[in-house]
Amino acid sequence: MLKLILLIMASLSCSIALAAENLFLKLSVNGVPQGDVPAIYDQGGYWLKENTIQEAGINTPKGEQQVLAGEAFFRVDRLIGIESEIDTATLSLSLTASASEFGERQISLNNSRNQLYPEPAPFSGYLNYQITVFNQVDGNDLDYQLNPTLNLNQGPWNFRSAHFYSTQNNQHQWTRLKTTLDYDRPDQMLRASAGDITPSMGALGFSQNMAGLSVSRAFNMQPNFMSSPSFSTQAAVTQPSTAEIYLNGQRVSTQSLQPGIYNFGNLNLVSGLQNIEILIRDAAGNTQRINVPHYFDDSLLKAGLTDFNYSAGVERENASFDRYNGFTYSIYQRAGITDWFTLGAQASGNQERNSGGILANFGLSTYGTLASAFAWAQHEQQNTGDAQLVQYRYLNQSLSLSATARRQDKNFFKNNSVITAPDWSANIGAGWGNSQFGNISIDVGRQMGQTDALTFNRYQFAYAISPIKQLSFSAQAQLQDRHSGQTWSGFLNLAWFFDQNRSISSSARYENSEVLAGMSFGQNSTTGEGWAYNFGAQQQRDGEEYTAWIQNKRQHGQIDLSAMRNQRAKSTTSNWQAAWSGALAYVGGHYALTRPISQSFAVIELPQIANVAAMHNGSEVGRTSSDGTVFIPELASYGFHQIGIEQDHIPIQYRLSTVQQELLTGNNDGRIVKFDATSITAVSGRFFLANGLPLSNQLLDVVTAQGIVQLHTALDGRFYSEALPAGLHRFDSTLCSGELYIPTSSEFITEIAPITCPAKEY
Repeated sequence: MLKLILLIMASLSCSIALAAENLFLKLSVNGVPQGDVPAIYDQGGYWLKENTIQEAGINTPKGEQQVLAGEAFFRVDRLIGIESEIDTATLSLSLTASASEFGERQISLNNSRNQLYPEPAPFSGYLNYQITVFNQVDGNDLDYQLNPTLNLNQGPWNFRSAHFYSTQNNQHQWTRLKTTLDYDRPDQMLRASAGDITPSMGALGFSQNMAGLSVSRAFNMQPNFMSSPSFSTQAAVTQPSTAEIYLNGQRVSTQSLQPGIYNFGNLNLVSGLQNIEILIRDAAGNTQRINVPHYFDDSLLKAGLTDFNYSAGVERENASFDRYNGFTYSIYQRAGITDWFTLGAQASGNQERNSGGILANFGLSTYGTLASAFAWAQHEQQNTGDAQLVQYRYLNQSLSLSATARRQDKNFFKNNSVITAPDWSANIGAGWGNSQFGNISIDVGRQMGQTDALTFNRYQFAYAISPIKQLSFSAQAQLQDRHSGQTWSGFLNLAWFFDQNRSISSSARYENSEVLAGMSFGQNSTTGEGWAYNFGAQQQRDGEEYTAWIQNKRQHGQIDLSAMRNQRAKSTTSNWQAAWSGALAYVGGHYALTRPISQSFAVIELPQIANVAAMHNGSEVGRTSSDGTVFIPELASYGFHQIGIEQDHIPIQYRLSTVQQELLTGNNDGRIVKFDATSITAVSGRFFLANGLPLSNQLLDVVTAQGIVQLHTALDGRFYSEALPAGLHRFDSTLCSGELYIPTSSEFITEIAPITCPAKEY
């Protein structure tokens, strides 16, 4: 019985398959031709394969279907949500679908790289040092300072220890400033630290130096990651189109779109109200315009994102560095409840104090942000004190508004603390400006305290303008109104910037009913080797002050010279200092004495090519040595860097696959950037036929160990090739064949003797 059933089903299937007529349809989707596609005519309708419909862009077809030979077919006139029109005379099929039928796609408006976080680095290390000799206040004796910092890095681990030695004031003192061991997980943006720690705290928090352990979030480990809410919007596209994205009227991106639902997002700016406009235009000229203002602010966290810092250890007394005073802890955490609401809490304490607080940040749509904090503190032998803070901020292209109010009672800080805070303070500020008229800002503030010095009203006005690129002018006036009287202060500053980063500026400041003038001339420090300097003169209340500073950066280090002279009515004092600083660095078998390394560094490898300029973000930072290497010492950690070499400096006999690479550094690490240089050994010669005539305009196949190399002869039989290795090779053409010998040579172009090409025998 079972066999009979199977036989009947098989016969029915064959009948259906035999009844179906195979044909081709001219398919168009939303008016866009898709070409001829295979189809079948069956049961009074036309059927398309599921993958044919999907290849035309329709994501998930639905409707009447059947399975033939293991493949799903949909009847085109019964597709759900899709209109169909067929011309049986021309066998043309037109499908019209809404944008949702083509699925959703993401369009990133951020210039993000493919690499999210740095790869593990090889072992590297450097010893920074600075040796300083100085003379103070016309003293006869010289004093010395030494500032060494040791940094070792291996993969996710980084050890760093900074020290300080001084002979000042007849005391020979060696001080350990900070020693830390970090373990980083860039994939999770987590850092665990052991050693000397200063945990970060929020508003109204108490920061505490300690020696202990810490676990924290570090968003900067992924430079492309955006922790604050970013702009996003959606658009439906039914025809192949082009999208132009404008930011404040300036086009920042152009995208080609196929039909579908598009989510535009991942655009993040530092702060302020920005106007994003998306202009979508199809081939027929139909235009869709989307205008979305969005307020960016880095004080908010994306919904579901957390930021934290947990630390515990023993308190480190700041004045002594190596004296510790009992257990201490610090807790800080924030969470993005929604894109417009971020909530946080903090707590810290030691043997003499415990404190805690709540933090809240609010996004007010396109009207700015509001930040608030409440904190309490309990100090030893004091009543509990509390403090409150509210801040408002708004920025757009031309206008800025701010307001701050803070209050704390007398027990919030320790009674014998050096901090003298008012009971409360409030400030309101506004600014407006553009490149044509300059920038104006007005600030009004008031604070109340226990003394006359802490109680006053403050009014401030500032103006700045740069009428041309090389010229800038700024001015500020401030009035402090106290019960004891009014005090005016302010300044005027004019600066002119010209070639090679040089500038000259003049200023006048008003304070204590006097006008004091000053002038300076200088050149900014370069990113690579070069000079920098600044010379200035400034009037004081009872004399003049003259300053001079000169810096020279070299490949193996830098020197800084500075001097200051004060000429007073009754005395004249002067002092000077000279400092040499540099680093001994190692990575990947390369050692070098170089300029100071503040965070990370890199070594360019360009084998055996000397005196080639190394470039960092377009600026020359050094030249390769005789072995083709050069150290780049001034790289920021966890940042993208454009590392390159000057192409015009590469000798003609070398070929490079690229002259620029993008490098992503890690935590104070060293990395190697390799540029592969291939030495070009060119061969030139002439082919002749057996009768002595040139082998003109012929294509020859030369068989080498690396493969077949094709040569093309000119009218005089000459050829040129950079792909032929030394050795004996067989060659062949339509007219003749033979052997070709290339001698070993160190010359850029090897000219070989004329080659006779014997005629082929048939």
